[in-house]
Amino acid sequence: MKTYSELIEEEATDFINEHKEKFLEVIKENIDRTEDYIFSEAIYQDEDLNSMIHEWLDSSWYSFMRDDAFKDFNTEFTTCAIILEWSKEVETDSGLWENQEPKEAISTQAFFSVRNDLYRLIEDKLKELISETVK
Repeated sequence: MKTYSELIEEEATDFINEHKEKFLEVIKENIDRTEDYIFSEAIYQDEDLNSMIHEWLDSSWYSFMRDDAFKDFNTEFTTCAIILEWSKEVETDSGLWENQEPKEAISTQAFFSVRNDLYRLIEDKLKELISETVK
């Protein structure tokens, strides 16, 4: 059975590989800029790329929750609690689940925690891709 970290790694790697050509295109168009500029401006200020990243982050939750790694847990609530235990980037903004019932709040916190873990990892992978390309 895969661990949470392995699932996050696999999701992020698949995403980067699936859209690698588009990322490389933007990187190469801005090759004369600093690596920080390429990362923070060229990639994250590009509306198409930014939308693509955020849509993927939101949709990953559903495929993540259906993964075989979680099939042995009895309920979505239990899975969410496990995710919160394993997450490296647990969401702490309680405003995201303010006024929700406890189980719904746990699910919301787990959703944003998975999103945070994936976001952190794709940022790392994009920085690596930029560094490899700029050399």
